Amino acid sequence: MLNVGAWVKRAFRGRGRFDPSIGMRRIPAATVRQFTKRDLDACRKLYELNEPGRFPVGFLQTFTESLESPQYLYLVAESEGEIAAVGGIYRMPELASGSSLAFGMVDPNLHRQGFGTTLLLARIAALKKPAGVWWVHLSSAGGSSTFFERFGFQFYGRQALSDSRAFDCYRCHVQVSDWSSCARILQKRNVNFDLEGIEVPIGPVASDNSPQVTSDR
Repeated sequence: MLNVGAWVKRAFRGRGRFDPSIGMRRIPAATVRQFTKRDLDACRKLYELNEPGRFPVGFLQTFTESLESPQYLYLVAESEGEIAAVGGIYRMPELASGSSLAFGMVDPNLHRQGFGTTLLLARIAALKKPAGVWWVHLSSAGGSSTFFERFGFQFYGRQALSDSRAFDCYRCHVQVSDWSSCARILQKRNVNFDLEGIEVPIGPVASDNSPQVTSDR
């Protein structure tokens, strides 16, 4: 539930606008870097730890394939030399100003410590400077909607799958000032994140068989 201060701030910012300042005080010191193949086992382990109650059964292979695909940028957050969180992002081929988050997750032992916020801001900071606004989309398997709603994401529909399941879809728009604040906030909170050479690729065309689910905290 949003606190009163956050609700008032959101009302003045406008509907559906991303607010990077929400939760910034909880961002822990960490290192954020691009996923590499040597991280595969650790990231698969994070998925397995998060699967019960957060991801539908049977999506581990989809997650693994997206980790290894050049159509996604995946970032990992490290704490004390261990991977604490992982999350992906890509540019939507069907929408020039659109992007989508993919499979964000945090070690369950580290939930509610700010690592989800860290990776959310890092992924948006990795986008190129918006000419107008970036639209950022995500599909939630459940349980993470309140986290994203705090930052300004709004529900806009459901993504149906072929087996009668469906995912809730959310989006928000990111203005230039919001985008630039992401990197500035991370730096202020002692998050080591070198954006040199990092680029968000154009991702796959959306389909009912490839939901980009998330369980960020």
